[in-house]
Amino acid sequence: MGESLLVGEQSPVAAGERWLDLGTGGGLPGLVLAVRYPETSFTLLDARAKKIQAVEQFAHELGLPNVRAVSGRGEVLARDAGFRETFNGVISRAVGSLATVLELSRGFVVPGGVIVGVRGPDVAGEVERVRPALELLRLRNVRVVEVEGTDRATWLVTMRAEGRSPESVPRGDGIPRARPLGVDHP
Repeated sequence: MGESLLVGEQSPVAAGERWLDLGTGGGLPGLVLAVRYPETSFTLLDARAKKIQAVEQFAHELGLPNVRAVSGRGEVLARDAGFRETFNGVISRAVGSLATVLELSRGFVVPGGVIVGVRGPDVAGEVERVRPALELLRLRNVRVVEVEGTDRATWLVTMRAEGRSPESVPRGDGIPRARPLGVDHP
């Protein structure tokens, strides 16, 4: 939870915005962000319904009216009219490689929206490997910031969406993880 608080302090979240916690798992960092930013709406998304049931219970017990918990796959919901390009920002902590996070997140953010990836010690290598994907996804202004005071080495990688999301992303179920954009595949 401490890491989520520190991540929240360095995230570009603002009052009145709509944010998505992609792959929320047990609700982190989304629940902590919802407490810290009560004037911001948070949708916590995970593919596992059991996790989302627990998150709904946590949000209820914490009295967080600004939280909505949704079960579903990012590849599907990012194409759904109720979710596509409707969020000011997407944050993701434990979904997979940075390339996977970017592809899954891109369809959710409005033009000019922000994608925030919470990353570990290989952040420089990951950013370098996703350069081709950044171009394909029209993501600009990449910033890497170390989150000080965490138990494990943690960085935030933030970027802005330029224009609308490419119609071709995200690709079908499992493809962003199995065949990341911009990476040569044998």
